[in-house]
Amino acid sequence: MTALLIRIHLRTVILILSGVIGLHAALASDEFTPSSQVSSVRISVASYERIPINTLLARPDYYQMRDIRITGTVLAMQTETITNRMICGLAHERTTLTVEDDSGQMEILDQGACGKNVGALKAPMLKTGQRIDLLVQIMVPNSVGSSGSSVEATIRYIDLPRD
Repeated sequence: MTALLIRIHLRTVILILSGVIGLHAALASDEFTPSSQVSSVRISVASYERIPINTLLARPDYYQMRDIRITGTVLAMQTETITNRMICGLAHERTTLTVEDDSGQMEILDQGACGKNVGALKAPMLKTGQRIDLLVQIMVPNSVGSSGSSVEATIRYIDLPRD
């Protein structure tokens, strides 16, 4: 009985110590500023490999349902108010950005309040001509009767490039 109690106490002490050590390690390794963190998980947008736009457009199926990094310049932006509450339960703004890098250009979508952009920087805050670093989720819709495939890139995180 005494040996059993000692084992239980030792396991409890080990669990507590491992939790304290893990917490200390997590706090000590916070090398990224909050603006470069994606969601509550401490991942830097810069830790993703940058994919040129022409590479993405040439092989969209390869990037299906993946988060990828695109860095480029905002060429144009259009924000519209979506009043159809059936889409996500509330009226919201949707912004379409035209982004260009050295290899090409594409439209990228920010769903506003109904989207997945977890960062503090939102698409309507951007200006034409501004350089941005994006984490986007790629979707290749399967349309019946459509011969070509289009690519939908939805913003997950916007950051300003680090020089």
